[in-house]
Amino acid sequence: MVVRVGAAGVNPVDATNRADPSWAGIEPPYVVGYEFAGWIEEVGLGVAGFARGDPVWGVCPVRGTRWGTYADYVELEAGWVAPRPAVLEVVEAAAIPLAGSTALQLLDRLALQSGEAVLVHGASGGVGRLFVQLARMRGIRVAASSSQARHALLHDLGVEIVIDREQSDVVAAAVRHLGGPLDAVADCAGHGRLAASLVGLREGGSAGSIVELCGDFEEAIDRNLRLHGVLVRPERETLDRLREAAEHGALRPVVDAVVELDAIVQTHRELDDGRGEGKVVLRMADVDAFV
Repeated sequence: MVVRVGAAGVNPVDATNRADPSWAGIEPPYVVGYEFAGWIEEVGLGVAGFARGDPVWGVCPVRGTRWGTYADYVELEAGWVAPRPAVLEVVEAAAIPLAGSTALQLLDRLALQSGEAVLVHGASGGVGRLFVQLARMRGIRVAASSSQARHALLHDLGVEIVIDREQSDVVAAAVRHLGGPLDAVADCAGHGRLAASLVGLREGGSAGSIVELCGDFEEAIDRNLRLHGVLVRPERETLDRLREAAEHGALRPVVDAVVELDAIVQTHRELDDGRGEGKVVLRMADVDAFV
């Protein structure tokens, strides 16, 4: 099917791919971008349940997507697209599909139960802020590391304890506040934080990462920990679960900036420099004509 893109979420992986997409099996020419919200433009033969003009959102596969969502139109497999939440405007909706799918698939892999505790690194980023909301929806206790400027936001999203990421021992502070060893650690930031956090996990606990792993993981073997690496997969089921969470008020996007194509170069420079904390959405110039 073909979708008319109203807005596209901007993610760090977009900047990575702009610089060098070879890791994802992409060769020039190409268009970056993986998540979007928009409207059905054309429905392919044999595709049921969609009609021209339907409001939708979706995710492209991380590997092999050559023609991404920083575009007016994008051609997609039907299984990568789903009806978007009726309670969200198109720009808000575009902030969720990739980041939310990543967060939900990571949370599923950690297999936490209500009342258990997780430490989240990078909780104020695009994935992390959705992860903490989905975890709270399941009754999971959440500790998070973040820059000082994001503490109020994370408390507002339901995080029980927010720890300054520059603090000398984030893990010890989380364990102390939550009253015992952690059941899981979720790493949305990298820089060796996951490996350094294993010491705070209970025997048989879980650790998951959506970023490149680095550091010493000997602790995982010594204490029978479960390690999970998550590369998001586009799934209709995942998108539908995210829509239900949003429509029930349990999941809300927090958009830090909305830009148009003429500002995307500066946005990517900030991502390249590590200054792109938060969530940016690319708004197509003529989106008002379709709203």
